[in-house]
Amino acid sequence: MPMELIKPVGHRYISIITVLLWGMLCISALFVVSEKFVNPEITPKRFGLVIGTGVAAVVWAVCFRDKVVSGRPVFLLLLFCVTTVFLRDWASTGFNSYLLAYSCCLLLLFFLLRQLTAVCAPEWLFGTAFILATFLSLYGVLQYFGVFLTSNRLFAVTGTFDNPAGFGAALSCVFPYGLYFFDRSVRRFKFVVAVMLATLAAGIALSGSRSSVMACLTAVAVYSAVGIPKLKFRWPIKIGAACLVGLLVFGLYLLKKDSADGRLLIWQCTWNMAKDSPIAGHGKGAFQAKYMLYQADYFEMHPDSKYAALADNVLHPFNEYLLILAEHGAIGIGILVLLGFLLIRSYRRSPDFVKLIAGLSLIAVAVFSCFSYPFKYPFTWLIVFLNIALIGVSHDKEPKMANPGRLIKAGTVAVSIVLFLITIPLINAEIIWNKTAKASMIGKTGEMLPEYNKLYRYLGKNGLFLYNHAAELNYIKKHEESLRVFGKCTKYYNDMDVQMLMADNYRALEQYDKAERHLKLAAGMCPGRFIPLYQLAKLYDETGREEEAVDLARQIIDKEVKIPSPTVIAIKSEMDKLIKTFKNIAPMEN
Repeated sequence: MPMELIKPVGHRYISIITVLLWGMLCISALFVVSEKFVNPEITPKRFGLVIGTGVAAVVWAVCFRDKVVSGRPVFLLLLFCVTTVFLRDWASTGFNSYLLAYSCCLLLLFFLLRQLTAVCAPEWLFGTAFILATFLSLYGVLQYFGVFLTSNRLFAVTGTFDNPAGFGAALSCVFPYGLYFFDRSVRRFKFVVAVMLATLAAGIALSGSRSSVMACLTAVAVYSAVGIPKLKFRWPIKIGAACLVGLLVFGLYLLKKDSADGRLLIWQCTWNMAKDSPIAGHGKGAFQAKYMLYQADYFEMHPDSKYAALADNVLHPFNEYLLILAEHGAIGIGILVLLGFLLIRSYRRSPDFVKLIAGLSLIAVAVFSCFSYPFKYPFTWLIVFLNIALIGVSHDKEPKMANPGRLIKAGTVAVSIVLFLITIPLINAEIIWNKTAKASMIGKTGEMLPEYNKLYRYLGKNGLFLYNHAAELNYIKKHEESLRVFGKCTKYYNDMDVQMLMADNYRALEQYDKAERHLKLAAGMCPGRFIPLYQLAKLYDETGREEEAVDLARQIIDKEVKIPSPTVIAIKSEMDKLIKTFKNIAPMEN
């Protein structure tokens, strides 16, 4: 349907309002950071997007006339997905207010973007995101040169995110928008666009995000092959380009070989997890609760694996498709394939350059998703929904008008109000949790325990919160209470650190068999770590199991050190003394 037919009549500033709303959403998902939250880089952005979506929806309902654009196939698919995930999670673990808030936000966000893309020229939407991403990239470049500090000292560039993955995901999914302006701008503006693209490229390169590099290169390659009609590639050029890409991918692999090899281990264990529930998966959030158990099983079956030294605590499989397969099974993958089919069909019905650019952005996200976790960050959802809305923007046969439009807008306002009512208490709970955790760190744990109990209403299904509470109980030696909380925690979050603290609780309660079992599980999860084996050797020593303590001490001394540290040196020295005590063996030589 022609776009003119769905524009509100007589409203001069509709495009300005649309750009302001879109800019507000982008800023919320890109730049909001607050130390008032336990995770100051991610949590505020998520809440910012939720609140921003509610505000934007209310403004749309008030300012935009009685015109509503449908987008039923994709919207109904999204509605089915979020409803099924929420109800399944509710049935298995109980009502989750945070999941409900985010589910409502995603539905409302897609509906809202479907309306905004119908009344605003796409270059304004592309341009807003592109300019903001350029500022983000410039900020990251300045971090690299020490002008600004990063939030994570392990990385030189993180932007406003917790690590380079979020920074790279934001830049790579917006990078194709720059190609739109480079192609469509007049000559005097091409230089400005080229400088902005170079800034994005510099930010990506300096961040060291290999996933971002591959995502951008793939988008550029598709753009060169499809978006430039006059550019024809002969076979020698195609072969040379393929070889160059192959060399680049191999070079990126060698750049961080251990990291790449570690992901192969994670993918193998995730596949094993998926095979145990291939149709419907293990459920939302099951990866953080169950993956480390599969990693421990893998090393039990492959004790001499070359991956043992690389294993660590894992919260994501570094592949969004494997995550979907593990948590939602073949059904989840089938829905993703159906979405791809709907988008390709929409594009082929009426292809144009705007839809090509939107498709390139989706391709960048798709490639990035093969090696990282872009959907952890709300900005990725924002851009993906914008691209989907743009690809389907002209395919509505009949916009709903008059009374149906008013009813839908009334419903939108109602959903927004519900969203506010759910989200504001969650925000307050997160802030109180942060204050409580900081107070506990300075020795006020006993005073803070009542606050932890009050927060269960809102955070009782947050694995990290439960771990934090259980750890504080362990610290003040309330071991039985700590174990009860850990029993809840392992339904949502389970790793080596959880098992270590559970073992410490059982050890303090003199339930040594259970302590041993948890220490062995912790050691199996991360065979390269020294602490679990060290604690196990001390347990054997304390319980009079001399032979087992000595054998384990020998293993610790002979164990290869991946990253030398004072802690490892101290552990090996103490194990040497233990052997000498029991066996009268001379201490090891330096």
